[in-house]
Amino acid sequence: MQYDPSGLLCVDVVDTRAALDHLRLDWLRLEVASALDLPFQTWEWTAAWWTHLRADHPGVRDHLRVLTVRTPSHALVGIAPLVLTERPASGPLRARYLQLIGPDPNITEIRTGLYAPLFEQACQRALSAYLSQRSSEWDWLMWEDRDATPDDDTSRHGLSKGHSAYVLTLPTTWQEMRASLHRNLKESLRKCYNSLKRDGLSYRLEVVDKPGSFSLALDDFYRLHSARARLEGVPPHSDMFETPHARAFLHDICQRLAQRGACRVFRLWIDDRVVATRIGFELSGVQYLYYSGWDPAYARYSVMTTLVAEIVRDSIRRGLRAVHLSTGSDVSKTRWGPRCYRYTTRVEVAPRASAHLLHFAYRAASRARTIDLARALVPGGLLRQPSGIVAVTRG
Repeated sequence: MQYDPSGLLCVDVVDTRAALDHLRLDWLRLEVASALDLPFQTWEWTAAWWTHLRADHPGVRDHLRVLTVRTPSHALVGIAPLVLTERPASGPLRARYLQLIGPDPNITEIRTGLYAPLFEQACQRALSAYLSQRSSEWDWLMWEDRDATPDDDTSRHGLSKGHSAYVLTLPTTWQEMRASLHRNLKESLRKCYNSLKRDGLSYRLEVVDKPGSFSLALDDFYRLHSARARLEGVPPHSDMFETPHARAFLHDICQRLAQRGACRVFRLWIDDRVVATRIGFELSGVQYLYYSGWDPAYARYSVMTTLVAEIVRDSIRRGLRAVHLSTGSDVSKTRWGPRCYRYTTRVEVAPRASAHLLHFAYRAASRARTIDLARALVPGGLLRQPSGIVAVTRG
């Protein structure tokens, strides 16, 4: 444990699963105090990710490094859920870098720290001081911040790729919502509902939210998510949950968050068939829309547009304040007129020549257009498998 220079905050590290479990109640209290509305900073997400998706083999090995920030009275005011990754796990070419929990191919969509109101900047200063004094233990670290700006010290800092997320503020009624929409979306919604009516088809929204009800709902999700990924002639979508590890993680996180009423699987039925589905995580009055899937046989009915509209309508009826449309700038999100939030990754390289050399080599490999080309540039142990999911040891 170490106090920051001002003596007001102290930083400690949680590096075992037992210590992570012990932190749970304090973490949950901080979530409430900060009005957390993203699933990715919950204790459940970190616990499930560490259980199912961490790497533990000679090529890549992850080490838990959750940093906590507390006041002198021991009140938890900040958490940086970090993981220290080694690629390969040993040897002269080993690279060690710290990053927020969720170094996976888009399974964890937004990665930031969790801070109590009014403590964010103080926590970040304390964390920076703590990590700087231990720069011999890592080669570089990566932070993700909302609305981040470049650091002037380009010798040690840089900005890598950023991404956007979209949040739709909800009015009190669906009629108000519909009246505020752009004309093209109004017309699209009219066509969606009229096409079903014209063909004599009925529809309904089912919301699965009980912990014991997710197995069948997730089976349908995997089927429809995979069907969408295989569809040709449309913008490509990867099958994010094709591996057993990814599916085990999704099932686990849904069950964990459902225990606190924070997970839902939305299912659009047409007659007696589930044709579209989407996972939602509800925290602090915000519905976060996660991954989806739909039946290509019903593409002419624009069933995903109908499903999102029904989710928005249901969220308004239940008195939620917003629907988070997730990350990515595709028109399916932007046409709702949401507010855009920008997230940027900041990289800090340790002040050693060897660290800069390793980071340069890693960036060169990451920029390779294909996994095969990347493997030609650096030893295979420095790269994850194409799916982003590696062999793991469950904790």
